[in-house]
Amino acid sequence: MAWTYFVVGSGSIGRRHSANLQSLGKIVEHLAWREFDAEAFSNSLARCSGQAAVIIATATDVRSELVDICAVHNAPMYIEKPLAFTQKDVAAIYGIEIGLQQRSMVGFMMRYHPLTMFLSKFDSCEFFRLQFEIGHDVRLWRENWSFSESYAARAEGGGVLLDLCHEIDLACMICPPLALDGVTSIGHERFSGVDFASTLSLVSPNGASGTVSMDYLSPVLVRSGSLIGCTQNVVFDYVDNIATVSSAAGVIEHRFDLERNAMFIAIMRDFTILAEDSAGATLPDMPRMDRVRNSCTLIAQAWEQRKFVGTVEVDLK
Repeated sequence: MAWTYFVVGSGSIGRRHSANLQSLGKIVEHLAWREFDAEAFSNSLARCSGQAAVIIATATDVRSELVDICAVHNAPMYIEKPLAFTQKDVAAIYGIEIGLQQRSMVGFMMRYHPLTMFLSKFDSCEFFRLQFEIGHDVRLWRENWSFSESYAARAEGGGVLLDLCHEIDLACMICPPLALDGVTSIGHERFSGVDFASTLSLVSPNGASGTVSMDYLSPVLVRSGSLIGCTQNVVFDYVDNIATVSSAAGVIEHRFDLERNAMFIAIMRDFTILAEDSAGATLPDMPRMDRVRNSCTLIAQAWEQRKFVGTVEVDLK
């Protein structure tokens, strides 16, 4: 009997996952959340006799019911980032069996970027200061799209910190372990409780410190950062796909090629391998659920601890 992959969520990311799974030769059933029937879904999983997996691509605040149903049927899950935006919900989701966690993933697909793979090879103990930033005018993200009508505009689960939380996971992966030391945010008068820019201050037990900054405001795309150490500095840019390593010996520039959907294909391929308990996964640092709890918890902590220090005036439809 062939495996069936249920994709729940009809937004752009759900459509992408559905198409990619089909390109990998998988049987796919795509379900819209607005038409979701929990009893029918549970019955569908039961009919698959243990050969079903679920991609959860819904809004963050409606995932608990899906996770509970999947756990009952021992169905592996690919859960889009962020896993949850409160520590209580993170803890509840991580209450599922450890064996199921080991066959499930959280959608931190930036780990599959070749630049990320390069950065992950450095010894984190070398660096005492790190910085990650991402920003882009939210009005330029998609054509014929309204921010005010989107999930991003919701006070509960919206905002830039959750929308662009990949950088938090990258910091946790490249320089573990990290703890939160505070969050400052900038809001908007029309959207109470929604952060348009946020900066996290981070510290590690070995004395390193860093920041992760994200915003909905930059007129041009910014996605870059640096790792500063006593023997070498690494400056990187995800827009130009380049990293520069500087030391007393000189400067070495590294360039990387990337087709964006290749990251989504690679992570989904690894998820199918995990789900079906077969061999051949490609990435040692894959975001297997049991391995990314620190990232998921840190994101929720940061969202809960935001301190709004001002507002911006940006015209939004």
